[in-house]
Amino acid sequence: MASRVVPVSEGASPVAGVNERLQQAREGWWQDTQMFGVIGRVPSLLNSIVPVFESFFGGGRIEAHIFEMMRLKTGQINDCAY
Repeated sequence: MASRVVPVSEGASPVAGVNERLQQAREGWWQDTQMFGVIGRVPSLLNSIVPVFESFFGGGRIEAHIFEMMRLKTGQINDCAY
């Protein structure tokens, strides 16, 4: 199944901060540029939601296997093609 929304690619956004957030998503704790690329289509949302995600999921508060199960279930619920 193809994605319904085309994500912003890292380095392709003219909006300040979006490319940096996408790089952080690839290299950092989330390691998912696709989801952040979709959110990046609305830069103000990306810049405001990342700190929320960091507070919930960053810092190892959730065990890695639980975190991955959450990501998979969210993808299933949203009919993602991961």
